Amino acid sequence: MKLPPLQSLRSFEAVARMLSVTRAADELCVSHSAVSHQLRKLEEWIGIALVERSGRGIRLTEAGERYKLKVCEAFETIHAETELLRKHGSDPLVRVSCLPMFAVAWLMPQMHDFWGKFPDIQVAIQYARASKPLDPALVDVVIEHGNPSDFPDFVAVPLLDGSTVPVASPEYLQKNNYRDPTDLPRLTLLHDEDRKFWALWLKKISIDFDVDPQLCETGLLFPDGNLTLAACLAGEGVALLPRSVILSQLRAKTLTSLSTVAIEEEKSYLLLTPKNRPVPRSALCFAQWMQSLSGTIKIGVPKR
Repeated sequence: MKLPPLQSLRSFEAVARMLSVTRAADELCVSHSAVSHQLRKLEEWIGIALVERSGRGIRLTEAGERYKLKVCEAFETIHAETELLRKHGSDPLVRVSCLPMFAVAWLMPQMHDFWGKFPDIQVAIQYARASKPLDPALVDVVIEHGNPSDFPDFVAVPLLDGSTVPVASPEYLQKNNYRDPTDLPRLTLLHDEDRKFWALWLKKISIDFDVDPQLCETGLLFPDGNLTLAACLAGEGVALLPRSVILSQLRAKTLTSLSTVAIEEEKSYLLLTPKNRPVPRSALCFAQWMQSLSGTIKIGVPKR
């Protein structure tokens, strides 16, 4: 990986953020000429102008504006992670990556129990994104949906049943006089990222009910499970959601299932830990705690 000189990048980040060489120099505790020199050095290294004069001040070129977004984001990420490490010092830190709906609907409502039992263990939770491959060097514990063979770089243990069923708020179903799946054309289908899941469910239910599988092409498409769940709870339509993750809403009757017919029954919510590096004891403690919770699959936790 060939990167530009770090000092030049630091100078550009400060100038791009404040649009002032003078203020950037003050922040970096160097001279105006030193910042200008680092900017020229970076432009020569890249081979393109990033900053240009505008009256008495400066402005970024089109290329500079594009570069600013990535450079400032990178420095902000480094700053945030550094502050996290400084804040916690030598305290054990568990880096957890979760699917958005799992994190909000299942994990976070129970985290008070973990923090009550393990006050010295710090947990940093982030969303897992399908567009971003999992890096076992950057996470200690991961929750994903699928089969163990989908994650060859991790030790995979089933945590929750992965089957998915159609659900809606009782008020929504009552308002639309829902009785059985033949009434689905009167309802709004809510899709989590992809219409294929409703296509699978409609095909499966059509064996027993006269339902058109092409109904999957209708309805609202949401970018992640959190928004889909929120829309469903708000009475905007009917969604296919993982039964084990929304169990508390089903028990509280804020959501109700339209059918016992499920899809993705062969999959699970998996607890993953890196396979080829040591996993911190605090991370294994967190994994064991998750598997001790009600409703989880009790088949053991990753061992080292």
